[in-house]
Amino acid sequence: MVVVPLRADILDNDLTFVYIGARIGLEHGWSHLYSLSLQHQLFAQLRPHAVFNDDEWFVSPPPFAWLVLPLSGFGAAGAVYAWLAISLAALGVAWLLCFPLSPHPCGTSPLRTRPARHLIAPLRGEGAFAWLWLLGALAWYPVLYGLRLAQPDLLILALVAAAWRLADAEKPYLAGAVLGLSVIKPQLTLFLPLVLLASGRWRIAVGWAVSAGLLAAASAALIGGQGLSDYVNLLNQARHVTNNRYFTLAFVLGPDTPGYVAQAVVAVAAMVGAYLNRYSSHARVFALGIVATSVGATYWHLQDFTILALAAWLFWREELPAWQRWWLLAVAITAEFAWPLTPLPVLLAVGVWFGCLIVRRRFSAVAASAA
Repeated sequence: MVVVPLRADILDNDLTFVYIGARIGLEHGWSHLYSLSLQHQLFAQLRPHAVFNDDEWFVSPPPFAWLVLPLSGFGAAGAVYAWLAISLAALGVAWLLCFPLSPHPCGTSPLRTRPARHLIAPLRGEGAFAWLWLLGALAWYPVLYGLRLAQPDLLILALVAAAWRLADAEKPYLAGAVLGLSVIKPQLTLFLPLVLLASGRWRIAVGWAVSAGLLAAASAALIGGQGLSDYVNLLNQARHVTNNRYFTLAFVLGPDTPGYVAQAVVAVAAMVGAYLNRYSSHARVFALGIVATSVGATYWHLQDFTILALAAWLFWREELPAWQRWWLLAVAITAEFAWPLTPLPVLLAVGVWFGCLIVRRRFSAVAASAA
């Protein structure tokens, strides 16, 4: 799934497009970053026998190209190998943040953590429990597919995990600043800032706005008016590519207006759920924002479901009815077989999970007395 296709052609993946973007910025100037003619020219040099079509365009925000720029010194193939190593390391970091080996979980507020006697064993990684989560992620098709395409999903997963851990450590502004770095692939966390704001975690939202805003301003200044115009044109064209919305509600409702209306409805529902869960743990609120994003996205691919691995790890920390824990298996299976089953089963499975997260959780007696 990962090794065989990459061994056949190490440049047959999405990081090659980002590498091309970094080369264009370095050699021709960042204002030409979204020039299709330059992209085609470099693509033909790297993969002369491949077809350059709308699946091979570089349409990511400029910070992604900046991130890959240091790897360009390794050459195109070397950059891919380095990126795969970074991705696997990011998954390991995220797993350690969610399942720390320390017997003292982060955070002390009873409103934000379950009682220690329930948390210590599973969260510090005793036995095979925590390792199963890591092995399960590494065996899950969306994660493997993302690795095969050398996508940034695992890096985003690690950034969001770090933001959650910082929020739990009472460092909201820093948590937001780290979360803002996720704009290298913004569709994975699109609704999360709104959910944080609606849940009263405005300091995290402010940190995100400052971090993301600075990156956006730097990007606009560097690519200039022409680069921005080229970028908007590319995004408008990419919006109509069927593959880019195959795993969204557009599969059921159709593109354009119905899809955007559905996205707005999901956003409102997520904010209502965030307000209802404003006294819940950071873990639950972050999971709500992630799952809401996957339901309401208008630009989503199978590998993007990778981010739901983190949502599952955070969701599992809650005191949940048994059926909700088992429902995660339905999400995993429908995403695993999403190609033969079509997107409808996974959309329904994630939609039910979204509904579970919207409903306000019941607090334990300890939490209620502390409130």
